[in-house]
Amino acid sequence: MLSSGEKIFMALATGESLLGILANGFIVLVNCIDCVKSKKLPPSDLILSSLAISRIGLSCAIIWNIYLILVTFDVPTHIRIIDVFLVMSYNSNIWFATILSIFYFLKIANFSNPLFLWMKWRIDRMVFMLLWGPFIISLAIIFPMMERMRHYYSSIFSGGKERNVSQEVQVNKRMFLMLQVLFGFLSLIPFILTTVSFCLLILSLWRHTQRMQLNATGSRDPSTKAHVQAMKTVSSFLILFLLYHMSFFLNYWNRSEAKSKLTSMLGMSIMLLYPIGHSMILILWNSKLKQASLWVWQQALLWLRKGKP
Repeated sequence: MLSSGEKIFMALATGESLLGILANGFIVLVNCIDCVKSKKLPPSDLILSSLAISRIGLSCAIIWNIYLILVTFDVPTHIRIIDVFLVMSYNSNIWFATILSIFYFLKIANFSNPLFLWMKWRIDRMVFMLLWGPFIISLAIIFPMMERMRHYYSSIFSGGKERNVSQEVQVNKRMFLMLQVLFGFLSLIPFILTTVSFCLLILSLWRHTQRMQLNATGSRDPSTKAHVQAMKTVSSFLILFLLYHMSFFLNYWNRSEAKSKLTSMLGMSIMLLYPIGHSMILILWNSKLKQASLWVWQQALLWLRKGKP
């Protein structure tokens, strides 16, 4: 029987998950319709669609994990399919968002550096390889780590009740913590790349603003607006990324120490804010997605008015 607190978090997490699936499904649908009409898929739409699909998977994985917490919170005996699905969706999600940040930087920023110019010229042709190459490599590294984490995780619980293995349990806890830290360091790679892109966007905007002031040109020209919009998108990703990771480690620490279910559910409810929040921001700040969302909103209002007696 669920407690009142567990019911509240269950309802909250379910609502967040459904909203995330709808928002990201909308992004995929709009881009697919546009692809069918134009018979081509621009690199930016490819990145956005890949990111939205991975976020649908991440939302499903998190809500599935929340349901399992209520049933099997204290019985982590083997690697579950949900763990594999969660890791795959999480890693693809973070990496695709990083590629989107780098893409915005290369398309909007202005530098005379030869390496930057070469990357700016080649980025459209390299998008598919950048999306899937590093992602597959990261999975090849992470899955063995995950298997060892599950091994130590299971050993902690299976041996925690026997006195003669208490020392082994402590060793397993330390190894589990070390692997968690290493897992976090691997996630720092896309975070650092995104942060560098964000800082270079700021530098590019500052230099562009200086040139505009020297030329007595308005400060709100299209290039400035593009810089500001890209910086807002990237900064929102960084903030939600940090929030997701804090909640992720809170959840795993809570489960490894056999704390309350409510704490784990709270952590996962906060984790769900990432696939929802950043996707909503992308919809609002992408002209095509924003126009499509306004059209859907207008049609929904018309349908509601027609339905009234």
